[in-house]
Amino acid sequence: MNHPVAMFEIMALDQTRLISFYKELFGWHVELSPEGFGYIHFPPSPPAERPMLGGIGQAKAGVPGWEKGTALYVLVENVEDTLARAEGLGGTIVVSSTPVDHYVFGMFEDPEKNLLGLIEPFKT
Repeated sequence: MNHPVAMFEIMALDQTRLISFYKELFGWHVELSPEGFGYIHFPPSPPAERPMLGGIGQAKAGVPGWEKGTALYVLVENVEDTLARAEGLGGTIVVSSTPVDHYVFGMFEDPEKNLLGLIEPFKT
């Protein structure tokens, strides 16, 4: 498939605060460039058991997790546990752990109201 997703950015009002939040939540290591941009380098991984999933859905105004916009999902072992940790670190749960089709997802806002999704490995 052409044009896979290759990068994401989470823009912060308080960069130090969000770096700490995501380091605690996901263990991400952030390296600051000379210009001050915080890069997270993910090591190459072997081919996944299933390909990366993407989708385009119909927005539903006023329905959390379904409003117009773009969402990034981080692969985690357990969505419910990760949502609880995010909340404990100052995030807000927007969509609780929800099974749909062959996967489980959830969404939260970080302390600066950036929306982020979580997804568990696919079930077949």
